[in-house]
Amino acid sequence: MLSKFLRERLSEFLSEEALNSLGNPLPQAIRVNTLKISEKELVSRLEKKDVKLEKIPWVRHGYYVKKAPFSMGATPEYLLGYYFLQDPTSMYACEVLEPKGLVLDMAAAPGGKTTYLSQLMENKGCIIALEINKARIKSLKSNINRMNAENVITIRMDAREVESLGLKFDRILLDAPCTGTGTMHKSKEAMKKTKRDVEKCTALQREMLKASIKVLKKKGILVYCTCSLLPEENEFMVVKALEEGLTLEEIKHGEEALTYCYGVELPKELTRARRFYPWHKTQGFFIAKLRKR
Repeated sequence: MLSKFLRERLSEFLSEEALNSLGNPLPQAIRVNTLKISEKELVSRLEKKDVKLEKIPWVRHGYYVKKAPFSMGATPEYLLGYYFLQDPTSMYACEVLEPKGLVLDMAAAPGGKTTYLSQLMENKGCIIALEINKARIKSLKSNINRMNAENVITIRMDAREVESLGLKFDRILLDAPCTGTGTMHKSKEAMKKTKRDVEKCTALQREMLKASIKVLKKKGILVYCTCSLLPEENEFMVVKALEEGLTLEEIKHGEEALTYCYGVELPKELTRARRFYPWHKTQGFFIAKLRKR
């Protein structure tokens, strides 16, 4: 049951039918880790164990799990790091970044995106993975080791203080801490979010975005993404990046981001950013690709 606050905010741009579908279950998805195994070999191994997979056409190494006679998080292949359980949108955010050179992951735990960036880079270049939470950094390091991501340096620190590292980055992934309103299919808590929750998240997002722009090289790429459906955490946040002189680049897959919401006209170039909803067979998600001039 959606909170009154969420229903009012989301009904600005979603139909009643769409609102009622937000909690529907989604198919499980895996990402093949080509640092350890070829797609062909893993698919063959899993199919012999009666796992039915379907290739996701718009991400490079993703498959939907159509049928599995056991938990996909408890197989020898999973424990060996041959695949990662991951929503397609999280895979796509990494692909949109086109990672190379010196890469920053500003909120890295538990490491799904970090390890995919490493995979896309074929363990070349260097990824600085930041995480402030002591407990979560353990899972980050564990997944980095399991997935054989050898070009990652983990640092426990507040990403808002990243300038203190004295580094400039070619690519930055800011998967911003958010209300998680795109995860209603697996989280009842996501349906209960309030105005206060949004205010807390947007305050942190603004600070992290500002910090990321400071350490991005000229002509560098910043991908800003969230698993939230709320424009306050998405389109309105990207407007702030545009005001700082960044430009939006086109993203191929997903629905165009909003250019009008809550009675406010937003810049037309926001159509280059993308939204994802459960009817795309994904969690609710937002991705913007920004370049520093």
